Amino acid sequence: MSEIQEQKEFDQQNYQFRIRLEQLQDDQLASRKEQRYLEELQEEYFQLQQQEQAAYDFVLGNCDPEERSFFEERGDDSLHLAKKAQREFDEQLLQLKKDERSLFDQEEKLKAEQHAFWKKSEEKENGA
Repeated sequence: MSEIQEQKEFDQQNYQFRIRLEQLQDDQLASRKEQRYLEELQEEYFQLQQQEQAAYDFVLGNCDPEERSFFEERGDDSLHLAKKAQREFDEQLLQLKKDERSLFDQEEKLKAEQHAFWKKSEEKENGA
């Protein structure tokens, strides 16, 4: 194989490594953005839940005794749904973190492959 052909193949392989690394890094960035967005949603939801709880507390403090059980039941339902939503937020966030960890692992593996390729090419060049 000619030296020009070898250089062309080397450059092509490097290009492929770079493209794959860029894609993994883009995916990592997207994952982090999605995590931040989810965390912001959690915070907003928490604030809304706090406001709702304050409203229920106000209503319970000012309602007629015969209406009290109705509003207590609604407040309990709301609290149950809020806890369920929080669990779902937590599960989604955990999955995103696992996905991001997997992307980091893939990036490290690809970098190791690239390093091995460079080392092999260098040895081949020095041995030639």
